[in-house]
Amino acid sequence: MALGRFCGTTAGYDRKFNAPVITHINQTAEEKSVLEHNAHVEALETLAKDLRNCLEYTTDEKDKRHLAFKLDCTNQRLEQLRTEKSEWN
Repeated sequence: MALGRFCGTTAGYDRKFNAPVITHINQTAEEKSVLEHNAHVEALETLAKDLRNCLEYTTDEKDKRHLAFKLDCTNQRLEQLRTEKSEWN
């Protein structure tokens, strides 16, 4: 499927953005978890942006449905992470 060549796959984004977040020795566990959370949100936002871009330019209806589904799942996960963050505050 040509889709993987033009759009990042979820597994690809996991590999790209799943690198450990650089932290400092004197940071608390809470500060580290906030940094990791923010990195995860940023990775999902990048994935959503790329999916929207691919959705805009694809002409195949099957690919459009697949991209729309992946985008919807990504947006739901982003909303879930944002809700979790607001509960921390």
